[in-house]
Amino acid sequence: MATHSSITVKTSNGKFQTVYCHFDGYPEGVGKKLALHYNSQEKAEVLIAGGDISVLGEHCDQPEGHSFCHPVEGYTIYYGRDRGEQNTLARNYYLFTEVLKKEQQEYNYLFDGKEWLCVECHLTEYCCEEEFCTECE
Repeated sequence: MATHSSITVKTSNGKFQTVYCHFDGYPEGVGKKLALHYNSQEKAEVLIAGGDISVLGEHCDQPEGHSFCHPVEGYTIYYGRDRGEQNTLARNYYLFTEVLKKEQQEYNYLFDGKEWLCVECHLTEYCCEEEFCTECE
């Protein structure tokens, strides 16, 4: 069973760009990979530029031979690039609360320009990257 999440980056113009991630959305999965491998504005923006994600990896570029049918271990699998699906680009919002209302995922991650924050779907408080845990407090 998949644990769905949204991954959002607050951009320099103050908008929020969001993508969907299908697998391992819990803090020990997606949350930990974001904190360890996408921990700068540049890395976070490059990640979401690929659009919606099936599986988040430690890398988001596309090595030779990487595809949905033949994934290279450790590399992100995107719905558009690797599966050939349409309408998978990042969505833009003016407020993070809009992301929570529209995306409605189990876990929602936000890069605020400094660190990754996590909101569990039924909670309203954030937890910072040092506190990634089973439940966001």
